[in-house]
Amino acid sequence: MRGVLRSSLVPLLLLLWAFGEAAARGPAPRSPGFAERTPDEARVERVLQSLSLRDKVGQLLLAYPQISKEGAVEVGGVLFVGPTLRKIPAAKDRIRAARERARIPPFFAVDIEGGSFNRLNRHPSIQALPLARELAAMEEKEVEAWGARVGLAMKEVGLNMNLAPVFDVAPSGHMFRNGRAFSGNPAVVKQKATAFARGLAKTGVAAIGKHFPGYGDLDSDSDHERATVDWDETRVRAEASVFRSADPFLGGVMMSNVVYSKFGPKPAILEPALVALAHESGWITITDDVAIRALAEQIGAEREEVVRLAFLAGNDLILTTEPPDWSGGLDYFGILMKLAQSDPKMAAQLDTTVRRVLRLKDRLGLLDGM
Repeated sequence: MRGVLRSSLVPLLLLLWAFGEAAARGPAPRSPGFAERTPDEARVERVLQSLSLRDKVGQLLLAYPQISKEGAVEVGGVLFVGPTLRKIPAAKDRIRAARERARIPPFFAVDIEGGSFNRLNRHPSIQALPLARELAAMEEKEVEAWGARVGLAMKEVGLNMNLAPVFDVAPSGHMFRNGRAFSGNPAVVKQKATAFARGLAKTGVAAIGKHFPGYGDLDSDSDHERATVDWDETRVRAEASVFRSADPFLGGVMMSNVVYSKFGPKPAILEPALVALAHESGWITITDDVAIRALAEQIGAEREEVVRLAFLAGNDLILTTEPPDWSGGLDYFGILMKLAQSDPKMAAQLDTTVRRVLRLKDRLGLLDGM
């Protein structure tokens, strides 16, 4: 009986500890409840109409922090990977400065899944964040408490978007071996991944589920080689239904780099039918990293074409690990502006895409006062 009582107190104690830590640090800018808030469509439209073509294109980019510490921040989101969060005080200053130099408040995004997949592992409150497979063995309330603990740590630093949790149902294969998948049982994934996303949402952080429509038991690593499945539409929709269980706690989904051959010869991030499947739930869609050279090699095209195809497929945020102002990288602004100017239909698609991005920002309270 004593063991049962102790285990039932764990999630409550985790939540109390996390929120107590936040209170001890003093008041932080308050975000509204993400799951409960709906976009103010009039405000979204007002902001959209105030944007230039370059401003609109910028909202499509989720990019590694720019090199310039003084120039305007034009991208819709800033992505923190690698060593960018090792020194937390410096990261706070960098985020604060970027926010001040941006006309439209950016997403500040990071991957925090658990275990070794934790970009904020220098933060003392989440150093011990369990791997997804380990979280799956816990009670639902305890998983939610860990999600809230991650969200609070992120908000303290200034981050507002987590490219997690993983909703892949993996009874075997790549996602099973690395422990990033919660389970091979769809019911367990629905319950535990949703609980983690719900914890994030309660702190005002947007959760981004991945890898839509699902990685399954695929054995290949799509970051380094061509990964293909021959699932029919019924199987694809069944895998995607696991993500839908988390609505309204998800702000969006990250598209998979897997090729679903019944839908076309290109990876999911470049297939319009699969991006449209994600949009059925009203989520924004985010590409996986378009800067990886293997992606261009898989489709037999130049890297610039990957960016164009990602837009044409209907993606809302194009993720790149290249700094947007790096002279050695692609001219993302130029590529997308030229495309938007090429046809009125492309300009209209750009507006539709930016509108979805701004709706999510408004749910996070980023457009308040605009």
